[in-house]
Amino acid sequence: MLASGIIPAKSLVELYPGCDRLDLEVEDGVELTFWYETKVLDSLFFTLMETMPATVKYKGDLPAPYRMAMTQSDVHALFGQPMESRGPIKMPEPMGQTGGWESYLLDPVVYPGKKVVFQYTAAMEVKTLVFALIDKGHD
Repeated sequence: MLASGIIPAKSLVELYPGCDRLDLEVEDGVELTFWYETKVLDSLFFTLMETMPATVKYKGDLPAPYRMAMTQSDVHALFGQPMESRGPIKMPEPMGQTGGWESYLLDPVVYPGKKVVFQYTAAMEVKTLVFALIDKGHD
């Protein structure tokens, strides 16, 4: 996208000094992240809940089976056991308590090398939906 000029490189934002990713807000609640060194797209974020004052929620539609309002129970019913997970953690304010996250492998025939990550609130509601590369080639 950068090489073809669809996205001008100057539109990418370094979220904080020394950050290893560059960010691009495509529309309200939708962000792309790129690896700083190579400018390779590594993640697509959909913010489903306004959990902090500056958070902007995505207001569009999601393809099935994803929904704007989902809980961890809904995710487990749809996807089963996660391939990776991290439990709740306490973050500095204004974030506060989180519900952690879980990731699932996407269909390797249709989406090779991709996963979906569900980030949860403390009440175990899905707050962010992330589509990401499994091997980002920079870890």
